Amino acid sequence: MSTEKTIVITGGGIGLGAQLTRLYGHAGHRVIICGRTESALRAAEDYGKVHSFCLDLTDPGDRRQFVEGIYDLGRPIDLLINNAGIQQAVDFSIGGGSPELIEAEMAINLQAPIELTSDLLPLLKQTSPARIAFVTSALGRVPKQSTPVYCATKAGLSAFARSLRYQLEKTGIGVTDIVPDLLRTRMAAGREQSALSALDAAQTIVRGLSAGQDEIRLGRVPVLYTLHRFLPSVAYKMLKAA
Repeated sequence: MSTEKTIVITGGGIGLGAQLTRLYGHAGHRVIICGRTESALRAAEDYGKVHSFCLDLTDPGDRRQFVEGIYDLGRPIDLLINNAGIQQAVDFSIGGGSPELIEAEMAINLQAPIELTSDLLPLLKQTSPARIAFVTSALGRVPKQSTPVYCATKAGLSAFARSLRYQLEKTGIGVTDIVPDLLRTRMAAGREQSALSALDAAQTIVRGLSAGQDEIRLGRVPVLYTLHRFLPSVAYKMLKAA
């Protein structure tokens, strides 16, 4: 009996997504990824049975192309990891960002994973057990001042993950909220020394998903959540200017 699984990872060519692609690809699974950097996607194809789509998930037409491409492969999905995301500094006290930039951040961080999950649920229901994972952020619970749109989208995505888990309880599909610490990716530019290795994070995620965990907290996140529970004002102060 084959143990090969089909895994979909958005943003699978760079950062955390690339490390997840690498681990699952080297383990012999079939991995379907998407992203906007063709060279990174091509490099990720060296990790094994990796099929890539170069497209922009903020574009509804590209999202539809991705979904149709997955269906055309004719395989049920064992695991969907909604990983793609962007973070933009926006200061509303001096005018805020343009509507286009705000819309793009909301689209990639919140709208796209919700719509993609809805579109791929029929393929997930063909496999038991299957799992959907959302890469959220501790900033959804303890926000910082510089990225209000990002913090809001991650809070919304975490809430969606929990609600979806309730709805899918009897379907054989689990839902996991992945809450990373700061990772050594492009988002951590200038702060690499305090950041967690993307490979270490990916290894922890793979183990947690294999164990069926509903929430995976990485690095210092468990400590932050405990602090937020008992001393929320201290947690808010710590992250405010992060």
